[in-house]
Amino acid sequence: MAARTLSILLLMLLTACDAETNRDELEVFPTWGTVKIKGKTVPGVSVIFFPDGVTSGQGGRGTTNESGEFILKYQDGRDGVPAGQYKVLFEHFTMPDGSKVPEGEFPADLGAINQLPHQLSEYGSSPYKAEVPKGGTADLEFDLK
Repeated sequence: MAARTLSILLLMLLTACDAETNRDELEVFPTWGTVKIKGKTVPGVSVIFFPDGVTSGQGGRGTTNESGEFILKYQDGRDGVPAGQYKVLFEHFTMPDGSKVPEGEFPADLGAINQLPHQLSEYGSSPYKAEVPKGGTADLEFDLK
């Protein structure tokens, strides 16, 4: 019985190591761009890339700076995302008084409010898409209305 349990644990460990290796081998490409809201840059907008169709990987996330620019980070912390098609979602949380959400805090824990229409943060309803070619891209522009 102990040998069987040990064999199962060893198999699980090897499977987990193999999955980790495969994820790390997935090539990501630098991806950045600009977000505007009604033609104006806004800091603190979260930009989320979800793989669409046959695109591999887990997508990426970035946050706009004072100039409305964002840089995507892959889910494991590397800069960029895999090449492919993405559905793009946006969120812009502020505190109820309109101030910024404190760095490192979760908006939901503080009662923060998303200032963008709900449809922009939902996979099924966001109209925004992007393509990331091999080599990456620096020319993505989104003007949210």
